[in-house]
Amino acid sequence: MTKFLTRRMALSLFTATAFSVLAPGAMATDAAEEYVEKIGKDVLKLANAGSRGKATRAKFASMLSKYVNLRGITIASLGTYQKQLPPGDKEMLNELVTTYAAALFAWYVDDFKGENFVVDRTAPQGKFLLVYSKIVKSGGSDEPIVWYLSPAGNGYRIVDISVLGVRLSSAMRQRFNDELKKSKGNFEPLYAMLREAETW
Repeated sequence: MTKFLTRRMALSLFTATAFSVLAPGAMATDAAEEYVEKIGKDVLKLANAGSRGKATRAKFASMLSKYVNLRGITIASLGTYQKQLPPGDKEMLNELVTTYAAALFAWYVDDFKGENFVVDRTAPQGKFLLVYSKIVKSGGSDEPIVWYLSPAGNGYRIVDISVLGVRLSSAMRQRFNDELKKSKGNFEPLYAMLREAETW
């Protein structure tokens, strides 16, 4: 379970970024729930399909790129090391994080299997709109998932997610900062860690 939580927590592609405060009304709430329901059911469908390997990783990478603010997440996860990132490495780091996160989802794809995906309720929290949902498992057990949304254009973007009661954005920032602290700001060990996902 410790190993599972460590990798699952590292899934945190979703760190808080600065957006306008959302004042959700009934229409905004309905739109947010529909948005999360579509994503959740796409994840459930992919998990239940039973596919594995690079093909599954590629599908998760496509979903993450579509729904998640990956560039903002990647930079924000560097914390105080943002200024030390070589400018020419930004695109490469973003690609590595995308592959790493997609590989983690693919690795734990069985945990997202279920009979249904259900949105329970929505609640505002500061800059974000929280959508509470769950994957309904066979036998009656559920896996709760809380999605943190922020307005983007005419819709929303995922900026954080809570699985097993863990705010994954904090976990990813800690993982990155631990690596960079050990290497005294050298990014190569962090790149190497992210590239390991290509072998899973």
